[in-house]
Amino acid sequence: MSIKISEKDINDSNIDIFGDWINNEVEVCVDPFKYCVIENFLQEDYYEKIKDSYPEKPNNKFWKYENPLEVKYALDDMNEIDNNIKNLFFALSHNKLINKFEKIFNIEKLEYDKFLHGGGMHMMPKYGRLNMHLDYEKHVYLNKQRMLNIIYFVNEYWEESWKGDLQLWDINMENCVKKIFPKKNVAVIFETIEDSWHGVPEKINCPDDEYRKSIAYYYLSSLTNKSNKIKLGANKNGFREKAYYIKRPQDIYDKRIKKLYDIRPYSRITDKDMNEIWADWNKKEW
Repeated sequence: MSIKISEKDINDSNIDIFGDWINNEVEVCVDPFKYCVIENFLQEDYYEKIKDSYPEKPNNKFWKYENPLEVKYALDDMNEIDNNIKNLFFALSHNKLINKFEKIFNIEKLEYDKFLHGGGMHMMPKYGRLNMHLDYEKHVYLNKQRMLNIIYFVNEYWEESWKGDLQLWDINMENCVKKIFPKKNVAVIFETIEDSWHGVPEKINCPDDEYRKSIAYYYLSSLTNKSNKIKLGANKNGFREKAYYIKRPQDIYDKRIKKLYDIRPYSRITDKDMNEIWADWNKKEW
């Protein structure tokens, strides 16, 4: 796996692209876990550059996830990403940003992810979704732990009736505590901990030619295992290396879904899996 973000990239980046929040206090909510919502995350002129640079629809360079748990497209190939968007990743990796988020979330020794693993440009189409889940803990290439997620929304316009809201649920996965819709130039930053249940579980109902557009970025820290309980989806070393998905209380139980839930913490769901478990699945109908 090649490194996507280098020290040179960071040193050469333009970091004067963020809104006023970068020099002000940022309010952090603690229910259901630590998170903040930052409006005007980028300066307006730079947001326009990001928006104009963002593809109208995914091409064949995007990773494709299309199964009952996740319908989305993702691109992390820097050779295929516009320079304005690349600069955002480089700027987020700068010590100024790392120090800012260390202070906001009271986390010591944050690091950027030079592999941009799981990050990049994400697009969700009509009928897209991302079931409730916990993120992986242990980085697949580094002996580090994911600590913070940033999700930055690029859509100029989004109707709430289209769904697509990021949901944050309580520790027992009983109630949705917060819904955050993909509004223009807004970023959501939240702590990735043992009980940080989040997702986009409501099937998106946007027009056929619209996509929910976001940019994802993650920070790492030293690998720790503070939990005294058996971790959901953990491997033999006690850490999740893939996301762990779960149903909501109102979701209908289906044994085929259960089989997919059992696969996902250990590998991506493949076409072979779908052919064996649910060959006639249709993202519109389910």
